[in-house]
Amino acid sequence: MPTYSLPKHIAYSQSLAGYIEHNLSDSTAQALTLAQLCQLGTAGLGASSLGTDNLSIRDIETDPIGATLLSYSPVQGDLALRQEIVNFHQGLNCHRRLITPDSAVTFCGAQEALSAIYQAVLSAGDEIVVMTPSYPSLVTMAKSMGVIVREIEHCADNHWQANIDDFKQVVNDKTQLIVLNSPHNPTGSVIDSELAKQILQLAQHYQCYLLSDDVSQASNYHDLALAHGYLDYRKSIVVGVMSKSLGLAGVRIGWAVTPNKTLLQSLMAIKAVHSICCSKIDEKLALLALQNSQEILTRNNQLIADNIALFSALVARHPEKLHWHQPQAGMLALVEVKNIDSIISWSHKLAKQSGILALPSELFGLSGNYFRLGLGQKSLANTLEIFEDYLLTTSIDSA
Repeated sequence: MPTYSLPKHIAYSQSLAGYIEHNLSDSTAQALTLAQLCQLGTAGLGASSLGTDNLSIRDIETDPIGATLLSYSPVQGDLALRQEIVNFHQGLNCHRRLITPDSAVTFCGAQEALSAIYQAVLSAGDEIVVMTPSYPSLVTMAKSMGVIVREIEHCADNHWQANIDDFKQVVNDKTQLIVLNSPHNPTGSVIDSELAKQILQLAQHYQCYLLSDDVSQASNYHDLALAHGYLDYRKSIVVGVMSKSLGLAGVRIGWAVTPNKTLLQSLMAIKAVHSICCSKIDEKLALLALQNSQEILTRNNQLIADNIALFSALVARHPEKLHWHQPQAGMLALVEVKNIDSIISWSHKLAKQSGILALPSELFGLSGNYFRLGLGQKSLANTLEIFEDYLLTTSIDSA
């Protein structure tokens, strides 16, 4: 009988669950309540309405979501939702071709989408290229399938930024899939439009698949040139989700978009074997969120920018203890803790003495004394006060 283990970052969090009251490594933007999300659709109110929470059950039962028949959703996903998904991606990117809702399929979160893509395009002995450190499953899923993983290692000395030469050194005739993630989890670096164009040309040259994990692309508070044209390439796939830039992790909807009809059919077949379909209620909520995405993103991106300023001020007050490169986009960054022997020991002590969870970079495939910082939550200001008290009352030597 095969044995299964929790992903390292989840197992680590579970091991400290009894101590944790504050999460310094949260990977999502700020969530809305169900009432706040429904109010965006029913009242057509602006961003100021996000601070209210006064819808009654009767209100919800009489709106289009409350009236939804709780039957199966289509395997490919609700048509109106798929239209909003492609509208969302086209609004962020620069494709020459019009993307239709027939190019999209919904999943129960981005992880199910990524797993289905790996199953659809990879076999034992294939080679893939992954940017590391990374979300753990991007590497572990491939290795569990007997796939050879070629890594593009991000370096702090280069502000975690990759370039086209890094890709040219590892992409070759054996490459079956290039896996991209921008803004990058966990470093906060980006693939700008020029680099995206160069990577696309490289994938076309070797005729390999190109997967872009775009779950945080809309968290672009500096208005950087992050648009890409990947979906003009037949062997490309773009993945998105409700949980990151939009902050709606409780709405379990992710998606894949590809112009490759054969690949799309494979993804639907794999989904049908696993979840069969997504929750009809979740798809309705996702549709509502995407229809009001600009309001949600404006608020969330301002919050991230404010939190970056808060953490920058904290680092400036404690340069002997902390160092970081601010994220270029997204809501994640890596923070170096100076003058300690082990980030694992330090983070354990932090959790047990202050109730703060800080995920060590080792969980994401990077050695060194770094932890992942999440910048998307309203609660961060309070968490940083507790964190600073811990820094002030704990000597570096004892850490």
